Amino acid sequence: MRELRGLELKWITAYLYLVYLFLATIPQLNPLPPFSDGIPVLVLIMVYLFHSTLSFGVKALKFLASGGGLGFLFEFLGVHTGFPFGRYYYTPNAGPQVLGVPVLIPLLWATLCYFSFIAVEQAFISSWLMVLIDITVDPLFSRFDWHWITPGQYFGVPLSNFVGWYIVSLLIFLSWKGTGRLTVNVSAILFYSSLVVLLALQDLFAGLVYPGLISVILTTCTTLSLFFIRGRTGKLT
Repeated sequence: MRELRGLELKWITAYLYLVYLFLATIPQLNPLPPFSDGIPVLVLIMVYLFHSTLSFGVKALKFLASGGGLGFLFEFLGVHTGFPFGRYYYTPNAGPQVLGVPVLIPLLWATLCYFSFIAVEQAFISSWLMVLIDITVDPLFSRFDWHWITPGQYFGVPLSNFVGWYIVSLLIFLSWKGTGRLTVNVSAILFYSSLVVLLALQDLFAGLVYPGLISVILTTCTTLSLFFIRGRTGKLT
């Protein structure tokens, strides 16, 4: 009974966050204090820490160390060498920095990797889910929180960035639980896909119509494909 209550509580919290993010996405509400100045990002990180603790207990610290540690390492390399994402730098808008990397960025790596992993529990597919997130957020947030020194082919984002995201995400997942076996968690994949669609909605409100639409189409096709594949084999949880 206690485990059931914990399961319900963590997903109630996660889905309440989606409601909050939707409100934060509305242009008329976005400037208000509860939704501005990166607060939705902080809230998402807190939801992740709460959710992962209920899911994994003490083992959640290992995922935090893997995601945050490797995320920081490769962000540091990216900022100072351009490997593996391309040449870029963070702006003061991204918050306090350590060695050129904003403090929140490693926590975001852990957060997004966590929600991508629990959706399917398979490293190679989870890495693709991470790339979908980056396809969605990078064209918009590279206007404010970071800038590409040499604008790339995808609405200003270099294609090398997406390759880098896939590789770094895969390393994080492999360091956490190996390759894993594809198992679609219905609650988790619905949360993930809803999160990405809401981020795509931010693109649309910002005038980035094509990146937003591409993200929605790719996310929808990916989600439906996962349900179709695992529905045939009965691997739904």
